[in-house]
Formats: sequence, structure tokens, C-alpha cells
Amino acid sequence: MDLTSRNQTETSSPLLAVEALGVAFGAVPVVAGVSFTVARGEAVALVGESGCGKSMTARALLRLLPPSAHITGQIHIEGVDVLAASPGDLRRLRGTRTGFVFQDPGQALNPVHPVGEQVAERLRLYSGLSRAAAAARAIELFAELGISDPAARARAYPHQLSGGMRQRVVLAIALACSPALLIADEPTTALDVTLQAQIMALIRARQRAADLGLLLITHDLGVVAQAVDRVLVMYAGQIVEAAPVAELFDQPRHPYTRGLLQSMPGAAPVGARLFSIPGQVPSPGAWPPGCRFGARCDRVQAQCATPVALAGAGAHRYRCVNPVPAP
Repeated sequence: MDLTSRNQTETSSPLLAVEALGVAFGAVPVVAGVSFTVARGEAVALVGESGCGKSMTARALLRLLPPSAHITGQIHIEGVDVLAASPGDLRRLRGTRTGFVFQDPGQALNPVHPVGEQVAERLRLYSGLSRAAAAARAIELFAELGISDPAARARAYPHQLSGGMRQRVVLAIALACSPALLIADEPTTALDVTLQAQIMALIRARQRAADLGLLLITHDLGVVAQAVDRVLVMYAGQIVEAAPVAELFDQPRHPYTRGLLQSMPGAAPVGARLFSIPGQVPSPGAWPPGCRFGARCDRVQAQCATPVALAGAGAHRYRCVNPVPAP
């Protein structure tokens, strides 16, 4: 189905539907069997340590991985089959229906063009605005996103702006054509705590105001607690737990999720040593045949040596045969 043939039945279907997503480089898988949805107006976080496959998953959704990546499974955005989309449909999908906020704004922006031109270019290409109208709209977007003296900032080059300002410019590009889905990949990683809060507040406010679907990729559970409706916990290329955000924080069932929550800076008593999960994420190609967290888990048992499926009821599911007891 192309972008021009979506029918009315899709308004009730998930905005983003991912089924059995796999990503491999040669014979080495980096993401395996990942399935989830994002509804219109819903904010979903994908969390986990570095090396778990979060960014690979996010980039696979829009086929932004290098040609050497082999993507399998199903990805549908507003009913469009992303993996089967023609180059033209894929370009329009990326340009109008989705926005992508990259974690490093320095690499996301072209260093030889003023930032206002980079926002205006997207508007000219995908919204059909004239050069003058696109330039004016870019300045309006800068003002809406809290960029001071937006007309002057629009004439600046990326290196002349602070990290926080550059990330706001990247957000302006992502939101320029009023997308239905916003994917934000670690959007606050390089920023200090104050700027992190400001950028996340901007993203959440725009998401709510425009009824956007939001997929937030992060390792910061403090951000997750304030910014999303539902959480997907990823470990070694798999979803190991999925739950509404309040339920996940109150009743984590997978030992990995519990470990992540215990590792939050505010979780330890004053003066106590901060908890850390022992060991490290296994490298792609070295995943064990059973539970991939087993080597680091304090609840491991014989059954964990065989593949573990997602279990649980309703919206709270987890991939564990010996889950953390509910309180």
C-alpha cells in the first residue's frame, strides 16, 4: 500500500506496527524478534543499556541503516509497508509522515549551511512552500521551540550555536512538515541536566499538542518516568519487558528491569553505594541460546538455558520464567 492509497480503516489501526523485526549484518544478528506498536497520540519509550539494539531498531523503522544491514519482519507506518515501499514512497514517508531526532545534532546538521536554510529546505521539498514562505515558517518554528532571536539564529551556522540550540534546530526539522510519528533517538545524551529537561519538555508538549505518536529511545529512566505512557525494555536485541510506565516502575517483573530501576541515581539511600548490574551486555553473535540476561541474573535457574518467550497478561508482559515477585 502506498502513501496515496491509505483508506479510512487505518485511522483505527496502530500508527506504527512492528512485527518480528530482525536486523543482521552478515551472519551476525543485532536485533531479533522485536514486536510492538505505537498508537496515535501515544508516547512509548524503548530503554536499555548501550549495545542492546535500541538505535538499530529505531533506524530500521525508516530503513536508515547502511546497505550491509539485512532487515526482516514487518514494519507498517500508517498502513504503509516500509520494507516494501518504493524509493519515492519511502522518501515521502520520511519527509512528511515521520520525524527523526538524532542524538548528535552536530552530525545531523550540515556544517556549511545556515540552520534556517536547513529547516526551510525540508519545507520546500515536502510542503510545497516558496523559498520566502519556507524561510518565514522556519523562523516561526524556531520561536515556537524557544530559540531566542529566531531570525538571527536562522542565519547562524551549526558551529555558532550551543548544543541545546542545535538540538532545537534538529527538532524543528523533524516537526517542520507536521508528522504523525516522531522518533527521538537519545535526544538529550550530549546535553546537561537543565537542557535535557527543556528538550524533553518541548518534545512532550509538541507530542501532546499535535497528537503525535512518539517513540523515545533512551537509557535514562528518569526521563521515561515523566515523558511516556508505555515502556519497552530491550536487552541483547530482544524486548524483555513491556508495561504501562507506572506499572513498570511499581512492579518490575524482569530482573533486568529491576536492575535498571535500582541503578537510578535516586534509588539508593543517601550515602549508600549506587547499585550496578554486574557484567555486561553480551555482544551480537555471542548471545546465549536461552535467556540472554542469565549470566548476569540473580534469579537464574535451569529452565533459563532454553529460549524464553514473553509471558504475562494484558499490557504487562515479560520474558522470564522466574520473574521478580509482584509486591
